[in-house]
Amino acid sequence: MNPNRQLLGALIVAVCAIPTDGVLARYDFEKPPADRWELPNGLDEVSGLATDSPDRLFAHGDERAEIFELDRTGHRILSRFIFGDPAARSDFEGIAVAEERLFLVNSDGVLYAGRRGLNGERVPFVTYATGLGSLCEVEGVAYDPTGPSLLLVCKEARTARLRNRLAIFRWSIDRRTLFPNPAVLIDARPIARMAGQKSLHPSEITRDPGTGHLLVLAGRERVLIELTPDGQVVHVSRLRRSLHRQPEGLGITLDGSLLIADEAAGKHATLTTYARVE
Repeated sequence: MNPNRQLLGALIVAVCAIPTDGVLARYDFEKPPADRWELPNGLDEVSGLATDSPDRLFAHGDERAEIFELDRTGHRILSRFIFGDPAARSDFEGIAVAEERLFLVNSDGVLYAGRRGLNGERVPFVTYATGLGSLCEVEGVAYDPTGPSLLLVCKEARTARLRNRLAIFRWSIDRRTLFPNPAVLIDARPIARMAGQKSLHPSEITRDPGTGHLLVLAGRERVLIELTPDGQVVHVSRLRRSLHRQPEGLGITLDGSLLIADEAAGKHATLTTYARVE
């Protein structure tokens, strides 16, 4: 057996000894997924997923504020709408649904907020500069109804304080301000070693509605990390390279399906669904 896999297995057992209900342990990433959809060409560069009910799933690309509502079981686009006329353009890295509003975030931590649009509609939007871009490159946003707030995950540190750290910040929706201290700030190097990697580059975050645990996807390394809200590591899982060439989007539905979107990377973008192991 590969020594890295032996190390990963041993460390995962140790991590899972934390006395809390895990989320990632419910899924077997070595078995074939429950469903796999080759996404249409308009989503070749899919960068984020958001869901707030079993039948509402939103996705977006990475260069313009075009949002797609998807029927994941029927493998079809239900609608697509755009923030702005002309379309807002930026390096978009994540999407969240919060209180009937949709939020996109770019790599500098600027939030773009607007309502859900009709098919083909150009939707007015507002922007909020969180200020997080001066601290790190942002790549992922998730809604946390406690607060309420948005959780923003850092991919690359721009300050010494965040170097080699897994950092998640909280932005208050009501006050429209960034909390000064990170919600989670932990050493990323032991987690990387658990997965047989030298470093981690988080590319997405989502919140499990049942447990409140945070799931972080490190796309470059094909690693999923589960954390408690205060930053305890619960579980670490690796994704199969054959199924996940470039994982960018992550979501979990109220019925327990785990969703991962991969950019085309020269082939087809995909949406993969993992069902809970009963």
